[in-house]
Amino acid sequence: MKAEGARVKLHDEIADILRSRGNLWMTTQELAGEVNRCGRYQKRDGSEVTAFQIHGRTKNYANLFQRDGQKVRLRE
Repeated sequence: MKAEGARVKLHDEIADILRSRGNLWMTTQELAGEVNRCGRYQKRDGSEVTAFQIHGRTKNYANLFQRDGQKVRLRE
């Protein structure tokens, strides 16, 4: 549980979405859509998360995410 006022981190939000879907492969576009739909992660400028941002974050957290082209899931 996040403390009042604590910001949700994008990689945590991605991981939560993947867990909630049984860690099935999802595309970066699908993940961006879900992040925006859920609304828990907010960019500072208020714009929507893009597939490119999902790509970058999952690439930077390679210890957490497994990638196959545009598809992403959590490392087992």
